[in-house]
Amino acid sequence: MTEAITALKGKCLCGQVEFTTPTPQQIDVCHCETCQTWVGGPFIGVDFLEGGVTITKEDGLAWYASSEWAKRGFCKTCGTSLFYRLNENPGFWAITAGSLNLPRGQKISREIFIDSKPDYYALAGQHTRLTGEEFFASLQDV
Repeated sequence: MTEAITALKGKCLCGQVEFTTPTPQQIDVCHCETCQTWVGGPFIGVDFLEGGVTITKEDGLAWYASSEWAKRGFCKTCGTSLFYRLNENPGFWAITAGSLNLPRGQKISREIFIDSKPDYYALAGQHTRLTGEEFFASLQDV
């Protein structure tokens, strides 16, 4: 059974970055090469499309401009990967699932860049799986 979510709390490993969030919209998994390098495997991101993320402790927070269109937040003390933000859409946040107190029963909504996924793992479940090309094409429909 999936527990109802009203708000979540999150933090880095050492506690130098803490935050609260509203109810998440979905959980996505990205297999692109940049995300694999960033987190050491697939990026499991909890998406917040309307913003509302509040940083309550930011002593260790640092940002890295990983591309022309996005930046990634991490703790400069312990190295925990935390946030992915789009420069053109400041209301969008993708937060590493492991940094949040997600209740049990949450399900993956989709996997993207499935054509970049290494062969040594596979995620179970019935959800949308898109190649990089299919993902970019889906953005044109929005």
